[in-house]
Amino acid sequence: MLLFLAFPPAELWPLAFVALIPLLWSLRGARPGRRALLGVAFGLAFFGATLYWIFLFGALAWFALTALSASSIALVGAVGPSLLREGRPIRSAIGFASLWTAVDWIRGMFPLGGFTWGSVGISQVDDRTLLPLATIAGVWGITFVVVVVNVLLFEALAGRRRAGARRAGLAIAALVLVLAPIVVPFSEPTGDPLEVAVVQIDVRPPPNTSAAQEDLIVARRNMTLDRTLAGSTPRPDLVLWGEGALDPAASSDPATMAAVQRAIADVGVPTAVGAVMNDPGGQQRTSELVFGPDGSRIDRYDKVHLVPFGEYVPWRSRLDWISATRQIPVDRTPGRSVHTVDVPGLPPFGTPICYENSFPAIPRAFVRDGATFLVVPVNNASYGFTAASDQHLQMSRMRAVETGRWVVDAAVSGVSAFIDTHGQVLTRTGLFQPGILRTQIRSSTATTGFVRWGDWLPILAIVLVVILFLIPRRRPQLPAAPGPLPASPRTLVVLPTFNERDTIERVIAGVLERPEHPDVLVVDDSSPDGTAELVRPIAGRDGRVRLLERPPRSGLASAYLVGFTTAIREGYDLAVEMDSDLSHDPSELSRLLDAARQHDLTVGSRYVAGGSVTNWSRARVALSRGANAYSRVMLGLPIHDATSGYRVYRRELLEELLRTPFAGAGYVFQIELVMRSDREGFDVAEVPITFREREHGESKISRSIVVEALWMVTRWGLSARLGRGPAVRTGRSTQRR
Repeated sequence: MLLFLAFPPAELWPLAFVALIPLLWSLRGARPGRRALLGVAFGLAFFGATLYWIFLFGALAWFALTALSASSIALVGAVGPSLLREGRPIRSAIGFASLWTAVDWIRGMFPLGGFTWGSVGISQVDDRTLLPLATIAGVWGITFVVVVVNVLLFEALAGRRRAGARRAGLAIAALVLVLAPIVVPFSEPTGDPLEVAVVQIDVRPPPNTSAAQEDLIVARRNMTLDRTLAGSTPRPDLVLWGEGALDPAASSDPATMAAVQRAIADVGVPTAVGAVMNDPGGQQRTSELVFGPDGSRIDRYDKVHLVPFGEYVPWRSRLDWISATRQIPVDRTPGRSVHTVDVPGLPPFGTPICYENSFPAIPRAFVRDGATFLVVPVNNASYGFTAASDQHLQMSRMRAVETGRWVVDAAVSGVSAFIDTHGQVLTRTGLFQPGILRTQIRSSTATTGFVRWGDWLPILAIVLVVILFLIPRRRPQLPAAPGPLPASPRTLVVLPTFNERDTIERVIAGVLERPEHPDVLVVDDSSPDGTAELVRPIAGRDGRVRLLERPPRSGLASAYLVGFTTAIREGYDLAVEMDSDLSHDPSELSRLLDAARQHDLTVGSRYVAGGSVTNWSRARVALSRGANAYSRVMLGLPIHDATSGYRVYRRELLEELLRTPFAGAGYVFQIELVMRSDREGFDVAEVPITFREREHGESKISRSIVVEALWMVTRWGLSARLGRGPAVRTGRSTQRR
């Protein structure tokens, strides 16, 4: 409701700078689903109140448009908090404002060409310090700053453990941000002055008037009022009639059109008239007709951006069961392109028709095509004495600043207005007040930054949102250093096997040779090649080796879980993951065990200084590096080789990990172990290893395993960012969990 009050009819524009704080407050700590509902609630309240005038067309129309608009705030609510970072108010403000701005921009394009009413920046047309920013960044720059200020003030109020000086600093930063654009100059017109007159009538017909009769009455009233300009001194250079001055019954009647041309000729001034034209091909178009001083028609612009459910019905055949659609009996045809109109003796000007003026890109396109000023034919008569006309006028004021062009709103029933390049209304009419409004304007060929660069800010905002969203949320502490190990820690090396007959004996021998005297547990999934037959006699001779046989292809993850459980049950201090195909060199085990004295989880890494991969193609190395980079970015992992299967775990870490079932079953299990170790507050580190591609047997990796890993990493990453998972650490904690 605070944001609603920033717009007409209340126009308490400073409220926009605090209106989002209640929303931000309510989003704190909420899960994504609830946050989306909070966004919907905010959107329904704001748009429902702001667009109350749509109710004149029925509750269904009002609710549909309100709900569609509110869905954009639902998206902001669901995603926005993932961009807020505790202790980083500036980054939080930029991220949240970027999201709001990007969503607002997209809302102005999709669906059905978009809808821009209620854009936060529009509320600030009376803010003389911030408004000049629109010459560079358009309304999107104003929206961005307003949202940034809301977040900074929210952070100042709600920031935990934030000193008073820092709170004051955030408030001052917000104030500076609002005041800084005052140094940006408004665009000043460069052309000659023009005297322009707007003819505005009272379109309300007598009781019991048919639609056709109403069209003829409106045309006659415009002609009658226009003729009063004959002989006026000074004579205007251009006369404007509002949109709908010539509706179908009038524009298709030869006698009425002839009378219109005579009236214009009597005044002897070029005249632009809003009309709805039935063309010979059967199409009906919303147009702006331009007549010369002699009454002859010399140019025409056809409206490009039509009003859905106002000038045409999308999917009419599927929606014909809705009786309200029958209020639009004809689907009008859009024009082919935006272009200026030309009048001999006058500079070219653009004529964005009514609804088109709510889209920044269309007036900008007119100016790029050479328009030296803008005429906006308006027909908001159907909305009566509501705030719709004043809200529309705000958009014209913003367009004047964005384009550096005078804007003339020529309304058939009000509000007609003259707006200079500073966005100030020089003079205006009331609603349904007949009369002629005259003012001298100036044309211009100057180009603003917004006209030159277009929608650069929302595009940049999208890029920022993507980047900031990909950066994981982080905790403020780093893990504490683990406690000391015994002088000779008991170590269990877990060797999962399936068809490893050619290598298992050498791997076991290499492990047993280590000076740390580790024990070996071979977990064999009933290998058809007889791997267990080779291990069994070794286990019989050496008590440090054991064999556990399981059903065929029980899985890598379950093999390691069996090994971890055994290590915990039998009191081992360390448990080692290691492949049985000689891709992991047993001689490097001592380096990992030595590092385990300082870290809870030590990973043998191919991708740190000193690490390497041999016998792999460049494509496979690139795939592996890419997978690890993706995991590192999505999950915020503290290591570079999360898929490595050469590792040492401390007992305390394994006990914590095994409290909760694992989600991954394939190689993604390795990534999950690193992720959970890090997120549970344990110390994870890497030491370099040389990975050698297996020379015997076949790799167990498959396309389904890769797809599973990609899906799981993506899901975990999104869950963490949307608040469903724990954050990642960055500082140093003083206590263990």
